[in-house]
Amino acid sequence: MTLLDLKKKWFDFVAKMNSRGVPLPTIRDPKSGKGSVSLTLVFVSFNVVLVGLVGKWAGALGGIDLTQALNLFYACAALYFGRKFQRGSSSIEDTVSSDKDPQ
Repeated sequence: MTLLDLKKKWFDFVAKMNSRGVPLPTIRDPKSGKGSVSLTLVFVSFNVVLVGLVGKWAGALGGIDLTQALNLFYACAALYFGRKFQRGSSSIEDTVSSDKDPQ
């Protein structure tokens, strides 16, 4: 199974659940205007860290391990920003190869 197959299955699953009345929203990417699973993961992991911090300050939610929550946020943010860095008409390889003189 490739990533494109997984993406197609996810969007099919979301469409099926939405048609049955179970909303599974994804956050829309501001640049493309389409739903982004990686941006949704960043949003969810950020909120887990935020709830863990507030709970720790208040002394109410001692069960959230902030180290692991931050690691999850870092991984999700790297996924999102790494994907954004590689997408588009200009990538690192394109800019490096275009700077060299053709010989």
